[in-house]
Amino acid sequence: MQLHLLGRALVRAAAPTALALAALCGLSSPSRAQIHFSIDYRGVTIGVPATFLGVPITAGDILAPATPPTFLPAYGPLPPPTIVISGGFGPPGPGLGILTWPVCLGVPPAIPCPVELDALSYGTDFKVTPGFLPAGTYVFSVDACSTGIAASPLPGNVTTEGLPLGDAAGDIFEDLGLPPGPLPPVAVPDGNAGIVDGNGLVSPSGHVYPGVGIVEPSFPGAGPTGDNIDALDFDTPFPPPGFGVFFSLDAAFVNPCTGVPNTGSAMANGFLPGMVLLTAGPGGPPIPYAFPPMLGLDLAGPPGSDDLDALALAENGFPGFQPSMIPYDWVPAGGPDMLLFSVRRGSAVVGMPDSIFGIPIEPGDILTTPKPIAMGGVSPFPGIFIAAEWLGLTTMRSGAALPADLDALDTRFPPQTGVPYCFGTAAACPCGNGGAPGQGCASTANASGALLTGTGLASVAADSVMLLGSSMPAGKLSLYFQGTARLGGGFGIALNDGLNCAGGGGAIRLGSKTTSAVGTSFYPDPGLGQLPVSVRGMIPAVGATRHYTIWYRDPPSICGAGTIVNFSNGFSMVWTP
Repeated sequence: MQLHLLGRALVRAAAPTALALAALCGLSSPSRAQIHFSIDYRGVTIGVPATFLGVPITAGDILAPATPPTFLPAYGPLPPPTIVISGGFGPPGPGLGILTWPVCLGVPPAIPCPVELDALSYGTDFKVTPGFLPAGTYVFSVDACSTGIAASPLPGNVTTEGLPLGDAAGDIFEDLGLPPGPLPPVAVPDGNAGIVDGNGLVSPSGHVYPGVGIVEPSFPGAGPTGDNIDALDFDTPFPPPGFGVFFSLDAAFVNPCTGVPNTGSAMANGFLPGMVLLTAGPGGPPIPYAFPPMLGLDLAGPPGSDDLDALALAENGFPGFQPSMIPYDWVPAGGPDMLLFSVRRGSAVVGMPDSIFGIPIEPGDILTTPKPIAMGGVSPFPGIFIAAEWLGLTTMRSGAALPADLDALDTRFPPQTGVPYCFGTAAACPCGNGGAPGQGCASTANASGALLTGTGLASVAADSVMLLGSSMPAGKLSLYFQGTARLGGGFGIALNDGLNCAGGGGAIRLGSKTTSAVGTSFYPDPGLGQLPVSVRGMIPAVGATRHYTIWYRDPPSICGAGTIVNFSNGFSMVWTP
């Protein structure tokens, strides 16, 4: 608990309702972007009064962390979320206009009231492009039955947080960087990293990242449990921009995870669970935007047999839905809409051959609209754009009896965490031991030299930064340093076998970690009691620019002078408040 007492994102005292809402509605700048989400009807936060409003939370409401003044994820303990868009007619104002919302207001958890929101987008998600995409382009959640097939080199992922711990369903994860899709299954999965937690507290696995104020753990079953993030839009300015609110509602068929029927919120409101709906103005009414057959759904069974469970949408601005025919035809201006999605476990389309590869569709796959048979498509069903294995999720293809379910999805262009500098060129390195472009000086163990990168948000109030080292000797000590200056004018100072890139009068040794069997390490590791970078580095609340490097042991010396120390490249970060 000391970790959180030292954090910069502790919850402030609740403001009066009017002031809180005024602050919430003032967050209109993209630099103050929020995370919006909904939760499954079985979660124990259903029926709890929303912070600031006092209105019972339903499974149809769009929520945000109740952490003024930023309303961004923070370290716990945290109050319950606040409602930013009602599932019905308010408060905090006219919302999505779901007709059944009033009868579900105040219904306790695990009572299947037909209001559940299943997927969410504002139509302004990042258009995925055909080049290599950096880590964090895809952010997603999973359900309570999901497990991972790969423990990534980063702390906190579906493997470490999933069953038997039960913390994965309340978390948000990101990919680790992917080549351009479509991507069929791979034998060696890529994995994922946790970036947003449910409650913001240290999980039983020892990992911690900022949370949104919901309850963990969450386990499969019919009764009340912890909360499950069921719909998601990441980095959302508020009021949301664009074209309205796009969403889907829930199916009525039995969920193989819980063994009980889903809430049936779609059909109870006159829609199908495979539809994408649009509420164009406050208070509704919601109208169909994309019908199931346009997405390759409800073709393997009767209407209502498929449930669209996650949604990332880049609307092109033309009225109505123009489906993509082939991947990336959405990139040019005037092209069709980009609509990526997943289907809930139990959908009839699961196991059907996809239209791009002809392989069985899984509930963990990121899907795209069908590739027409006239253009080389091999089935009328959705196409697999990113196979679940690339996200580190279990599938029947990988031998799982109950595969992972991608429960919410968004695409974003990740903010640049930092800028690398101070590279190990042959001219600069002590004995001509130049490394690969963009990395440190070559070591005895690795001719490429060590690489320091970073992920996460460099914000003092919502620090999710992870410093990542690779291409170092296996099983050796690595030390992470923060400096106030770029040494050598940004080119580094030759020292031992490498270039020391970061220093100055306020230099701080952040922490150490033994490298893995493949020469990687990271900071911070909460399992070792390591504090967030902003806390250990004593970053001022107003923000600051700081510089980072890794010092590591590398016996025997590559330069032959008896030294056994080398360095990574440098990495500069501009910390915001």
